[in-house]
Amino acid sequence: MSEVIIETKNLCKNFADLEVLKGVDFSIRKGEVVSIIGSSGSGKSTFLRCINYLETKTSGDIYFEGKEIRNNQRDILSMRQKVGMVFQSFNLFSNMTILKNVMSGPVIVQRKSKEEAEKIALTMLEKVGLRDKAEVYPCTLSGGQQQRVAIARTLAMNPDVVLLDEPTSALDPELVVEVLNVIKEMANEGMTMIIVTHEMGFAKEVSDRIVFLHQGLVAEEGTSDQVFNHPQNERLKKFLGSMNILS
Repeated sequence: MSEVIIETKNLCKNFADLEVLKGVDFSIRKGEVVSIIGSSGSGKSTFLRCINYLETKTSGDIYFEGKEIRNNQRDILSMRQKVGMVFQSFNLFSNMTILKNVMSGPVIVQRKSKEEAEKIALTMLEKVGLRDKAEVYPCTLSGGQQQRVAIARTLAMNPDVVLLDEPTSALDPELVVEVLNVIKEMANEGMTMIIVTHEMGFAKEVSDRIVFLHQGLVAEEGTSDQVFNHPQNERLKKFLGSMNILS
């Protein structure tokens, strides 16, 4: 069995008096694709942001490749060099060309030469089908193209794990498929991924495991078949029914 890459134990996160995560136990193994589903406000995005320390946990433990990640700059920066993140809103640098956006991580974080970083960036842009857009600026691209650039920028860092936070939620429906196809290809190539998504059909197709969060806790988890076709938790049944997943 492959090694556990990320693990959380009793992970809690409060915003003032609001308890968002109430003790989440979670793990993902190398090469696994795990989708996190649940209603708005269930804690999905907060959980993902806590893993990467974009939000500071209130309590509990986070482990990366067997090492506990503590709330200090050294641990966090070390982990972030191996854990990429794709956001809802692309977060591209508007004053940089697409090529320079994708080059930024290898140059700034990994201290690669501009020549080496450019070669990597062009390879990643080719991978997401945007090699011909290298010299244009983000404002000239569609939302789907911008999200594909954001994925290329993450892949340019050669991460061990990619976290994707609702990667299609800011896109018009006709642009969603092009982004999902790129993510499917990443899954087919064995990339370890944690995906927060509301695209149930996509989650069912691409995931090795589904985790259903409800009110800050893991209410149910299992294979796609178990979660979507044989749900046990009543709240999960209601959630899937509201999305027309269950008959």
